[in-house]
Amino acid sequence: MTAGKLSGQVAVVTGASRGIGKGIALELGAAGATVYVTGRTLDDRGAEVPGTIGATAEEVTKLGGRGIPIRCDHKNDAEIQAMIRRVHDEQGRLDILVNNVFTIPSEPIFEKKFWEHPVGLWDDLIHVGCRGHYVASHAAAPIMVKQGSGLIVNISSFAGAAYIFNVIYGVGKAAVDRMAKDMAVELRPFGVACVSLWPGVVRTEYLMKSHAEGKVPFAVENGESPRFTGRAVVAVATDPKRMEKSGQVLICYELGREYGFTDIDGRQPPDLGVQMGMQPPSASS
Repeated sequence: MTAGKLSGQVAVVTGASRGIGKGIALELGAAGATVYVTGRTLDDRGAEVPGTIGATAEEVTKLGGRGIPIRCDHKNDAEIQAMIRRVHDEQGRLDILVNNVFTIPSEPIFEKKFWEHPVGLWDDLIHVGCRGHYVASHAAAPIMVKQGSGLIVNISSFAGAAYIFNVIYGVGKAAVDRMAKDMAVELRPFGVACVSLWPGVVRTEYLMKSHAEGKVPFAVENGESPRFTGRAVVAVATDPKRMEKSGQVLICYELGREYGFTDIDGRQPPDLGVQMGMQPPSASS
């Protein structure tokens, strides 16, 4: 459906060695984009779950795009800024920035109350998954403004509006939603769109591992693949009217219905409640 639609465009997907970031990078590649894949993982031997930036970049290329890995520690402002400069130096442009990177802490995030976590968990979750998005956007915006076009996507979560996992997780997601809304105001006069994107229950490597260990307090069987989020990003990126969506929180399964794309199994994922195993109200209720 999307083959070649992004040919000639340049994208950066942060935190794309695995999970949602990988799914987004693959779909951008399948649409013909040059995709810079960022993250820290160069070698996954001994890692909890598989995935490296190099492996993702290779898959992007196999799908018809051009994948380029860049090791970047998104806790380090200078490394983020250098990464964006390198993209511009090599390509002369930047069309799509997907702020996806997120730190998964070593301790369980599902099982404890906020006062039971160390205070330092705030820095682990907020520094990369919120400040890192701001720093990357800060570096990318002048390039897009000068071009007069571009798209910034913050990967967020329903936790921006309702309790999921823990307090800090929700605070961070609410922050990146607001970041997209306010950045959109300042970018609009220059033809640059900024949105926040909510996937549903995504069957990432980490989530499925945690589920197998009995650590996930909701169902995962009806969830989405990481590539469904990627298809949502491609749909917005290729929409000639995407500026109408700038500043909004967009929900992946709603975009699937609007644009007519499905998951990799041909299925249209249901809404979040059904994905989490909640029964929809009966017709008679």
